[in-house]
Amino acid sequence: MSTGRSMATGGRMTNRWWYAATGFLTLLFGSSTVNVLFNVVGKSISDEFGWDRSVITNGLSVETIFVGFSIVVLGLMVDRYGPSKPALPMVLLFGGGLMAMAALPNSQFVFYMLCIVIGAGAGALNPVSHATVVSAWFRDSRGLALGVLMAGMGACGVLMPYLANWVLSASNWRTVFFVVGLLCTIIPASVYAFVTRMPAEHDAERQQARDAGSVAGESLASIARNYRQFWLLALAIFLVSSATFGLMSQVIPMATDKGIARETAVVVLSVLSLSSVGARLVVGFLLDRLFAPIVGSVIFALCAVGVGLLISSASLPVLMVGAVLVGFALGAEGDVAAYMASRYFPKHSYGRVLGVVYFLYAMGSAFGIFLLGQVYSATGSYTAGVAPIVGMVVASIVCLLFMGKYRYSLDHHETDAHEPQRDSSAAM
Repeated sequence: MSTGRSMATGGRMTNRWWYAATGFLTLLFGSSTVNVLFNVVGKSISDEFGWDRSVITNGLSVETIFVGFSIVVLGLMVDRYGPSKPALPMVLLFGGGLMAMAALPNSQFVFYMLCIVIGAGAGALNPVSHATVVSAWFRDSRGLALGVLMAGMGACGVLMPYLANWVLSASNWRTVFFVVGLLCTIIPASVYAFVTRMPAEHDAERQQARDAGSVAGESLASIARNYRQFWLLALAIFLVSSATFGLMSQVIPMATDKGIARETAVVVLSVLSLSSVGARLVVGFLLDRLFAPIVGSVIFALCAVGVGLLISSASLPVLMVGAVLVGFALGAEGDVAAYMASRYFPKHSYGRVLGVVYFLYAMGSAFGIFLLGQVYSATGSYTAGVAPIVGMVVASIVCLLFMGKYRYSLDHHETDAHEPQRDSSAAM
């Protein structure tokens, strides 16, 4: 699979980069949209209904928790049925929930129920399905291909604030939910229905296992028992996502509380998201050449610096620097998780392993949002959140440094050989 073109299903020649590009498009209108929308229109909702700000942040936390569960379910189903069949109905659930928000009555119960519906479908608009596809198609340049794919999540954070603000200025928050929800339904559903495919030999192996009454690859229970890297990677991603996603969810209110204009605060959020886009491409390039735990550790250390700057400073230039550093880590964590899952675990267990890791990513995100919300409620500011968040980032670095050598080569053969500073198999 080292050539630019590979045989797709049905005997049709397809450029393998098409799977990374269309996966990017799905994530561009993916689950990160919810965080952006709640940032942009949350105040309008609370003002119209007379709700406390915590109602909106609690709704985002509830949605994020159900995102995690939907990711685990999807990961298990992808390993059994492939990426498209389980993802399509979930896309419809996600987009339908967003559009239903346009008709939201003054009821916190209905609001929370819709957050659950959106979260339950959001797994399909996270990277698990497409990362499974990209990792299957790519041996060489896998890190860069995953970087192109994951850049869609960062691009979502760049595009969506402006799209939502533009619709909000032309109409109201209800129209924002309907328009964005429609886009988040049509585009990802089209990608899954007409483009997303696994290599033929991969599908054949999975079908053979199903015919025998089993599932290809090792079970989660076996992996949890025999791979310490499973726990280390999951914990590292949980901890760092608490910092990055938690901060991202509060950037606009955090900045406006410091006297910065809302329009400028949106720019800070967009800088953070834009940084995450660049990070995914840079990190993907580095992962093809350097040892992944070292790459992740260095970037997460920079994140700890960014956390301190973003929370403690009221200076716009300093906030911008902090946003860049946190955004770089926000972009790196998805790439690092997806790439390392392909190097430490069997290929037919990839979906379920990455599903669990991304579940803990979502749980970390929800915890980070909850933590900063509670800090603000208790103290009236976010300053006291610096110490615990930086501590979690440091702990995530320790987890990565204990991962040890890769267990699988890029062609999915178990191996005991690697070079810690340079992955020589990247040239295969």
